[in-house]
Amino acid sequence: MNNSYDGRKVIAVCASWEDVENLNLMLNRLIEATEVHGFLPMFVAFDRNGVEARGEESIREFMCAFDIPHLAGFLLFGEMIRSDTINQHIIQLAQEKKLPVFMLEREYEGCINLAFSYLEGFEKVVRHLVKEHSCSDIVMVAGIKGNSFSDERIDLCRRILEEHGHTLPQEKVIYGEYWDEPTYKALNQYFSSGGNLPQAFLCANDAMAIAVCIYLSERNIRVPEQVRVAGFDGILPGESHVPAITTARPDFAYMFGKMLERIKVWSPEDTGKTEKWPIPFEFIRRESCGCEQSNAFLTTKKSGELKIDNLLYTRHIRAMGNFIRKTLSMNSQARLSEQLNALFSGWPNPFYFAAVLDEKDRGIARSVLHSRHGLFLPGSTFRWKETPITDEASVRNDPKIRILMVQLLQNEEETMGYLVSGLQAWTLREQDRFEEEALFLSAAFNAVLSNRRLAEANRAILRMAEHDYLTGLYNRRGFLGELERRLQQPEAQGQTLTLFSLDMDGLKSVNDIYGHSEGDYAIQCLAKALEQLFGDNGICARYGGDEFAFAILGEALSPSDVDEIRTKLETAARKICGPKEYLISASLGSSSCLIDGPVSLDQILAESDRALYSDKRIRKARKENHENSK
Repeated sequence: MNNSYDGRKVIAVCASWEDVENLNLMLNRLIEATEVHGFLPMFVAFDRNGVEARGEESIREFMCAFDIPHLAGFLLFGEMIRSDTINQHIIQLAQEKKLPVFMLEREYEGCINLAFSYLEGFEKVVRHLVKEHSCSDIVMVAGIKGNSFSDERIDLCRRILEEHGHTLPQEKVIYGEYWDEPTYKALNQYFSSGGNLPQAFLCANDAMAIAVCIYLSERNIRVPEQVRVAGFDGILPGESHVPAITTARPDFAYMFGKMLERIKVWSPEDTGKTEKWPIPFEFIRRESCGCEQSNAFLTTKKSGELKIDNLLYTRHIRAMGNFIRKTLSMNSQARLSEQLNALFSGWPNPFYFAAVLDEKDRGIARSVLHSRHGLFLPGSTFRWKETPITDEASVRNDPKIRILMVQLLQNEEETMGYLVSGLQAWTLREQDRFEEEALFLSAAFNAVLSNRRLAEANRAILRMAEHDYLTGLYNRRGFLGELERRLQQPEAQGQTLTLFSLDMDGLKSVNDIYGHSEGDYAIQCLAKALEQLFGDNGICARYGGDEFAFAILGEALSPSDVDEIRTKLETAARKICGPKEYLISASLGSSSCLIDGPVSLDQILAESDRALYSDKRIRKARKENHENSK
């Protein structure tokens, strides 16, 4: 591995949000370890079902979060990810970069697989109760009945009791299924069946241990004075509970320390090798078994911290709710950026960055939130797959940024953008807040995107309602509407409006002889000629069939001008049409009026129609005279 110093290198971490307490605990320990060893953890959270449901494109977009410079290695929470597809994609990327992959609680070829020594850790808790507290009468609160992990721990507890001359009868084994409600139900059943209050409740995890303490306190049974309680796995709620739960948890300091030392000596030649590391547990004595005394000051402090967290949570949700309310009808990314700056100024983390993907070119993104230590920077457009964060080097080496959080912002159909947050304090509340921000931003991005698409759809519908489907010119409704709009403009006053009615000559013959597709082509050629000659300064329309109209605002026209317009129009149409066995020609009538007040469009249209019919009669008579003279 290249050891030349270019600042902190990044440890890419991937997990889902399903087990937030354990995740927070582990990431806290990782932050502590990386600070000692000079790395920066970057946590990429995701919704497994969402990423996989959107298919290969979504997975490729998700993988871009890991394809960044200055990576030192990958840590995958395999049991949280629970997706071979995602794990294998990341492993492949790591091997391409010749970097190590540390896989936690799942085993893959080519990885350094980290396996928690659960049974060894649980044994420490059991021996503590039996040996140090002389507990011979124990109720084992196991997990799921028939589950191999549950059975292993039951057998271990029974064996250790038997080593000390005691037993664990089957009626002393109840199943809490690792959660509070099944635990309450199992306890009710135990006591209603005549079960006695044991010396200790030994629980297969801390969540059930907390449930046991609450259940007992509701029946005025004091822990640990009347009965001892111990748990297992060391989640954060067990630490903050009163009484705090005696437990055992993985030795994360050992695990992350060993992991980072391995990264330091990693060689590209190590790529693809498979290793397996057992991770030991550390035993933690606390109040629920009687080893530690409750501390009134610490209890009050925890209570105060919880109240503050609750107030911050309420404030945050209220601010986010107001933000969503403002974005419900928004269809502008610029306005969204303004709202984001105002919102995130209330939480001055060292770094915020959010970007929206371009709908047409998915490789391009625009930043709508960019903040460094409270200073908000203007948005910019960039190729996000090449540079996900525009100031990556300064962020990576900012000492106040102890962890980077990354999450894609998605709806049910597509990835809309992503959020990056650089944090200094890493508490459970900060973790929850980042998840909330990602959810609310996803909703806001979706609202802006949907509103813009709806506006575009409405414009398309309006265009369809006001335009001719064959030629793209205005139809009668669109023509009259646009004409009225222009006549109301101040610059129209004093100008002359000339309105033309036009019929293509001989369309029926073209249809009859050459087919309707050829007739449609002739109509389109005449329409293109109209657009070419008058589209910039005039208004052109096809009423239907062979009927057209167009209007010009400007100087008054003479009859010779009208004849010249017809000649130019026929010449342009024939040139566009190309060599054919027929020639495009048209009858034309016009009517003019000075714009010096209200204009009666019905009247001027009628006059131009009369002029058209007169022109058709004159042209027909000329044609008949010409044929008779032959």
